[in-house]
Amino acid sequence: MAEEEDDEVYVVVELTGVIDSQVMELAGKQCTILGIDTLEPVLKLGSYLFTGQYKDSIGTCVLFEECEAGTDDEAGRASRASSVSRPRRPKELKQLKYFGKTEKRLDMKTSFLQEKAAVRAAELLQPTVAPAQDSS
Repeated sequence: MAEEEDDEVYVVVELTGVIDSQVMELAGKQCTILGIDTLEPVLKLGSYLFTGQYKDSIGTCVLFEECEAGTDDEAGRASRASSVSRPRRPKELKQLKYFGKTEKRLDMKTSFLQEKAAVRAAELLQPTVAPAQDSS
């Protein structure tokens, strides 16, 4: 029995549309992508839905992950010793480590769900254009 090999592909997801700060707070939380192998995948992030399409990025997107944070206390001690200013707290420096790269981008826009009954009612309210009749 042959083992199936899974290809691991990284994709940069670009979210546009109505997005508030709560979505960005959910960034560290779990999300679901439905139809990831389809032409129009759907991303569920909290109570928000996004639909989109895959596009090739211009150039290569380089991905990093955050490591343990250090402080600039030691690195900037000499420069601060020579300056005359108010005392500052050590600033935390974010350490980043190379994670991967990709050429794929998933452009996604905010989507809103509508009940089928509401969609059907809207279709029924649309005026229909009657074909023109010859008056000859």
